[in-house]
Amino acid sequence: MEKFNEFGHGILCPFQRDGKGDFINGSGLGLLKSDVKELIGIIGPTRTQPGELPWRTRLGSRIMAMKHRRMHPEMVRSTADQFVTPTIRKFEPRVIPGPSSVQSEPLSTKLVIVFSYMPNVAVGKSQYESIDFTIEE
Repeated sequence: MEKFNEFGHGILCPFQRDGKGDFINGSGLGLLKSDVKELIGIIGPTRTQPGELPWRTRLGSRIMAMKHRRMHPEMVRSTADQFVTPTIRKFEPRVIPGPSSVQSEPLSTKLVIVFSYMPNVAVGKSQYESIDFTIEE
């Protein structure tokens, strides 16, 4: 059995089966990356639609509010930082948010926002990790 570490042990996202009837789980930096990506992807404080039930409305980010909006890449990066950095600081104390960047192609409906973060505990790794988050229109 895998030894527990300072990041804990849990189910990885996206949820996938491990072939033994259980969900894939992990620990260490893999779990940390999974948790940060899940936190970014949860649709956060937005108005509920008819038929929806509010559930932990403060959890998550508003990054999906950027869908279907044509903005300059620098404005996308700045807005994404405003939506994601406070969320990470509030709900994921195991990481330190870092700079982000935007990758897009002309005439493409896909926007890739690259978020960076650094583990907040000494694990011999003092460099930024990155997560690609894709928004398609």
